[in-house]
Amino acid sequence: MELREWALRVFSADNLPEKLVQPPGGLKGLTDHEPGAPVAWSRPPRSGSIQIAPKGTRIKFPSARSLDQKDMRVRCLHTFANHELMALEMMAWALLAFPHADQNFRRGLASVLMDEQRHFGLYAQRLEELGTSFGELPLNDHFWRAAGHITDPLKWVCTMHLTFEQANLDHAPFYARQFRGVEDEESARLMDLIFHDEIKHVHFGSHWLKKYHGQEQSLFEAFVENCSAHNMPDRARGLEFQVEARRQAGLDDDFINAVQNW
Repeated sequence: MELREWALRVFSADNLPEKLVQPPGGLKGLTDHEPGAPVAWSRPPRSGSIQIAPKGTRIKFPSARSLDQKDMRVRCLHTFANHELMALEMMAWALLAFPHADQNFRRGLASVLMDEQRHFGLYAQRLEELGTSFGELPLNDHFWRAAGHITDPLKWVCTMHLTFEQANLDHAPFYARQFRGVEDEESARLMDLIFHDEIKHVHFGSHWLKKYHGQEQSLFEAFVENCSAHNMPDRARGLEFQVEARRQAGLDDDFINAVQNW
């Protein structure tokens, strides 16, 4: 299957089964001979229970101290599941938007997209175990709001991998600990898995930042310049800053310190 064909199928789908479809043969089964013309951003379609909710009907993310309540844990996991769904939609779009990017960049992005599909499936499964189906709670469009700013692969990695996903290097272990504190080991193990995958995803972003940034700038200066206005560097960190995870993800100490002290 052509990479473009698969990405278009995922992005254009209005239902979960199609958004989660993987190419026959996985990553090895994809070819990239016909990347096509660039596709401008538009909001991906969603139907039925996975539609974005009107602003007045959305609900607040729960506080960590409320996670002893099952419905608050459900709300937390439901939000994370929607983050994964938005991420995989945006990654499918990036494959359509940047057809002339380095082929290694495109194949790496396809691999990350498959991880996001798997993550969403795991969150949805955990929600089912807790008695809720994905889509039963209102959904927001937070990630989508950054898309209009992303006009090239450098802005892409700075916005997605080095802001949204870098923040998960802090969020995932924090919430793993919170879930363990209320004896929800299944949810905690899910956060552990997400954490380890996010290290790989941030490493993808750090690798391509180093490839694409102008040599007259530091890596952090290039990162700041290419962040979305909706997600500046303070959004790249959480409550408990994980220095070693960032080192494992290929970020140097100057960059890490700059993010921590922004």
